[in-house]
Amino acid sequence: MEDFGRLLKISANQMGRRFDQFARQYELTGTQMAIMDYLNQHKDKEILQRDIEHEFNIQRSTATVLLQRMEKRNFIRRKASVDDARQKSVQLTQHAKELEKIIANYMREQQEQLEAEFSASELELLSRLLKNLVRFEN
Repeated sequence: MEDFGRLLKISANQMGRRFDQFARQYELTGTQMAIMDYLNQHKDKEILQRDIEHEFNIQRSTATVLLQRMEKRNFIRRKASVDDARQKSVQLTQHAKELEKIIANYMREQQEQLEAEFSASELELLSRLLKNLVRFEN
């Protein structure tokens, strides 16, 4: 029987390397680029650091370091939340907004390439299986 954990790890590593390679030209990591894409997709609502932690399944300390580095490079700004001053709201800067279309296009192209490899029923099954694995881990 296949070692599914190993195959998932290999595929995640490959995808991560592709993201990192593309993001590097903008002085970003793949994860930082994905966070920018997430913020762009949710620009109509206030996004808190804890939302990013939840969305990317990362620890608070990891999110803090990622966001501090992004803030230092002027990709995001953090400020006290409108609803709860103890929470930090995360927003894209004008500098980051200049990359919005480039990042959105890259993310869309990656999605389209992945979808081209599978039939609609395979994609539905893959999505269901991955979601089950994510729930299993939490």
